[in-house]
Amino acid sequence: MSQEDVEVVRRAWEAFESGDIATAYADLSPDLVTVVNPPLPLAGTYHGPEGLLQLAIDWAEGFDDLVMTPQEYFDAGDHVVVHTLHKSRGAESGVPVETDIWYIYTFLAGKMVRVTVFNDGDQALEAAGLQE
Repeated sequence: MSQEDVEVVRRAWEAFESGDIATAYADLSPDLVTVVNPPLPLAGTYHGPEGLLQLAIDWAEGFDDLVMTPQEYFDAGDHVVVHTLHKSRGAESGVPVETDIWYIYTFLAGKMVRVTVFNDGDQALEAAGLQE
C-alpha cells in the first residue's frame, strides 16, 4: 500500500501547485497534525487541514515568487518522504533564497494523519526509518 501512498502524495503536490486546494487536501485526516521542526521559520504544531493551510499561507507571506518543487519521493512503509526545493526571494529583503525542505507524510487507514517538516535530510530520513 505504501507505493499507493506515494502516488497520493504526488497527486496532492501536483494539485497544490496548480491551486486546486480541495484535491490537494482530499486525503488529509480531519485530525491531521503538522509539526514544523526548528530551526525552520514558523516552527510549531498545527492542527487539522486548516492548520496546514494556514501554515502554507503564513510561509508564503514571508517570500516573493515562492516555488516549492518536489525533487524526490521516498516510500517508507506508513510514511512518504518528500524532498523539496524551495526557491524564492525574501519579501522584505529581496534576497534570493534557495533551500531544501523535507516532508514526512504519515498514513493511517489511507489518510494522511501527520506531516512533519525538516530542513535536514538526514534527520528526515532517520525519522522515517530510512537510515540510522
